[in-house]
Amino acid sequence: MYKINKRQIFGFVLLAVFCMVPWVINNTYIIKVISNAMLYSIIALSINLIVGFSGQLDFGRSAFAGLGGYFSAVVFTTYHVPFIIAFIGGALFAAFMGALLGLLCRYSSFDYLTLITIGFSEICRKVFEQWYSVTNGSFGFRTSRPSFFGFKFNSQQSMFYFCLVLLILCYIVIRRITKSKMGRGYKAIRDDEIAAAYSGIDIKNYKMVCFIIGSFFTGIAGAAMVHYTMFAAPTNYTIDESLIMLQMPILGGLGSLPGSIIGASVLTLLPEVSRGFYLYRLLFLGILLVILMRFAPNGLLGRHGIKDQIMDYISERRARNNGKPDKTNAEEKVVTAHGRNHEG
Repeated sequence: MYKINKRQIFGFVLLAVFCMVPWVINNTYIIKVISNAMLYSIIALSINLIVGFSGQLDFGRSAFAGLGGYFSAVVFTTYHVPFIIAFIGGALFAAFMGALLGLLCRYSSFDYLTLITIGFSEICRKVFEQWYSVTNGSFGFRTSRPSFFGFKFNSQQSMFYFCLVLLILCYIVIRRITKSKMGRGYKAIRDDEIAAAYSGIDIKNYKMVCFIIGSFFTGIAGAAMVHYTMFAAPTNYTIDESLIMLQMPILGGLGSLPGSIIGASVLTLLPEVSRGFYLYRLLFLGILLVILMRFAPNGLLGRHGIKDQIMDYISERRARNNGKPDKTNAEEKVVTAHGRNHEG
């Protein structure tokens, strides 16, 4: 019989409370910011799968978000294809381009992979900017909101639930992947490629498949963003945007899926909250990341991150309060007693 543990109960309660947000908050701007945070969380999850679980440093995620977004918008608006086909098609197109790039990346080392993804991102941005007959170039491409079976997501509340359902589905699938044999293979590659190869893992194919899966989820989030904002522009898919996307799972903790959501939420909500000192918000964000990397390089929820440090501190305090002797003080007492006996 399947038993529900405390963590799952907490997750269900948190989800139920989160579903009430559109009913409690009447400010459509706040709902829009939260919806954007959920879409960025999907991108952060895909980056964590590539960087945090398989150990590939990718600086080109914004390109795949643009590929999925432009494909879905163009097919849906220009060729009047049903939304669900255009939407899934955008994710599949991003995955296809990820497969082509993965063929190169699987033979590349860590440093060269970074350069390849940066170059690919810049190539895609130039294509978006110069292909006027399809993407409308630097003027941007306008599209419309999602629609399913005659129902159109016109309001911010309906888009909130669309983004929430999409995030839940993507989280479940990615979590199942990380808990599977494939996910364990990714962790082995991340920790030691030589040992993983000797254990029978096909490193090159594993890396390429990971790149394809990550590109699929990045593309589906990019398509959702374009239909949510009803606009796609080349300026949204720059190297700077890729860096911000990469910072999200790093802040939350590489190797932690809940950490990816927290990191994406912080880096999406913080700039909006700090608009009062707009000129200094990037400075504040940079200082925050430097401090985090100094005292918790594994992020908030990563291995030996801030969460683990806090839990270790609480355990140590409880041990002291329960009267257990401190190991350091006990060793000092033994040394002192030994010195006195030696003097005597």
